[in-house]
Amino acid sequence: MKFNRRPALSLAAICFCNWIQFGTAGDNVVIVLDDSGSMNERMSGGIRRIDAAKKAIAEVLRQFPVDTKLGLMLLNGDRSKQHWAIPLEHLSVPQATRRVEAVGADGGTPLGERMREGADALLQLREKQIYGNYRLLIVTDGEANDARQLALYLPDVLSRGLTVDAIGVDMKKNHSLATRVHTYRRADDQAALSKAIEEVFAEKMDSSSTDAGADFSLLQAFDDNTAKEALLALSRPNNSSVIGVSSTNYPSVATQGNTQVNPQSGVTWGIGILVAALTICVLPLVVTLIVLGAFFRKANQKNRNRFRR
Repeated sequence: MKFNRRPALSLAAICFCNWIQFGTAGDNVVIVLDDSGSMNERMSGGIRRIDAAKKAIAEVLRQFPVDTKLGLMLLNGDRSKQHWAIPLEHLSVPQATRRVEAVGADGGTPLGERMREGADALLQLREKQIYGNYRLLIVTDGEANDARQLALYLPDVLSRGLTVDAIGVDMKKNHSLATRVHTYRRADDQAALSKAIEEVFAEKMDSSSTDAGADFSLLQAFDDNTAKEALLALSRPNNSSVIGVSSTNYPSVATQGNTQVNPQSGVTWGIGILVAALTICVLPLVVTLIVLGAFFRKANQKNRNRFRR
């Protein structure tokens, strides 16, 4: 009996369309936590900044869905583990909470380098599983010691389609990241920090605009091999390691209360939107046209052969 690959192809097409709309396959999050010496300073209410951050992160851990993968990267600590206090994997909440509680604060602020490492971990994960949302959250109370690396890496990170959020902890003025990432929030006390972190993870992509069944109908006219190649060609975003993009122009922000959100027309993360748009809109159109051309050529050849008979 001949194996019918049409159901498998249908499933693959639906999965592909779910990826196109950013899917619902779970959230994948890396928190880059500033554990520099200045995080030992006390904020409003008398709590140390590092303790406020640890408490806020521990609260959020208990609220994550079971399919969430979360990693916690420190700027200085856990050097023997490449600075991973929590590896990027499915959560064991009790173990993760214990690791958060063990975090101390000492050292400098190599924010650019750790941001790159956190982004690379997300990209490596996306290369393996493709589907889901990929987010990088930076929680810091000061500017980077490696500002040049930060300026080089950030545009490249954004161009890969990763969502980057930042929270400024008890800072006298907004962090320089405020105008360069997707969202920026100020947190001047424990309650504000907990709320800021909760808000970041409460944000959800709207995935209701794409009809996977309708999209699959476009593939039904094609043979299995052609449709399979089309799916494979469109299912791989750029997951190569971050190498850095030189950029000195960053967009202004639209301010909403304590939260600042970059407009989608912003120069910096507009690169990421452009790449995503090309992948989502232009590439499918090009591949569809190519496949349609091949299909009609094949059909015409069959008609010519039939007339010759």
